[in-house]
Amino acid sequence: MNTISFIGLGTMGGTLARVLLRGGHQLTVWNRTSEKTASLVEEGAKPAASVGEAVAASPVTIVCIDSYATTRSLMDTQEVLDAFSGRILVQLSTGTPGEAQESAEWSRRHNITYIDGAIECLPSAVGTKDALFLFAGPEDGYRTVEPLLQCLGGDIRYLGDNIRAPAALDLAWLSQRLGQIIGGLHGIRLCQAEDVDIEAFANMLPDGDRVQLLARRIAEERYHDPDVTVRVWDAVVRRFEEQAREAGMNDAFPAFAAGLIGHTIQAGYGDEDVAAMIKMLQNS
Repeated sequence: MNTISFIGLGTMGGTLARVLLRGGHQLTVWNRTSEKTASLVEEGAKPAASVGEAVAASPVTIVCIDSYATTRSLMDTQEVLDAFSGRILVQLSTGTPGEAQESAEWSRRHNITYIDGAIECLPSAVGTKDALFLFAGPEDGYRTVEPLLQCLGGDIRYLGDNIRAPAALDLAWLSQRLGQIIGGLHGIRLCQAEDVDIEAFANMLPDGDRVQLLARRIAEERYHDPDVTVRVWDAVVRRFEEQAREAGMNDAFPAFAAGLIGHTIQAGYGDEDVAAMIKMLQNS
């Protein structure tokens, strides 16, 4: 039996799986498009022909795909549920606190120990001291998987048994980041309107500041080699809106951000860097 089974080998999932493999863990991998397993298999991972086969191969399964809903669609079959009974599921997909709660309750009904997690770094930081991961769930289950997770980054935090906490903190962090981006873009546009060099604004900010990087990207018109696309932020804002509905919160901020991002996508810039939103602010 392998140490870990890993499901979902997109940009982030593939990076996580590779770091785990290079950290000395025996790995079974599965992806909806099997081509993405090839390079990991060359490095020593074992491919699984189905989700059920992957789950049955290891006591711990880590999932990193685009949503909790997709995770549920893959897991909610009798073959997978039979294989999962008595095992541990670590969820590293993205969603809302309510979805995390639903996943925990679904897991409990099927005798699965559920650990929810959030990734607070870009793929390039995974495996480094700068990578932050948040986890919550039953402590005995977390302590079982903790040694497996340590190679993922220098800051691995257990938040206790409040299963909603990682998703809540993830959305809170993304909210402040998006606010910084939108405010920064407005500041850049203000400089343009007043004929002030964008670089003068960039030089007021700390080295490496997100808005400084945005300003320089806009000055160079580098929209087509995105760090994070407008479309990715659109998916994030939809989670803000869903969480606000779940919690009965005022949704003025996500509604405003959704409007700006939506207009940017409608204008054909959805696959460009988030800096492309400046093009919308340049219109009166």
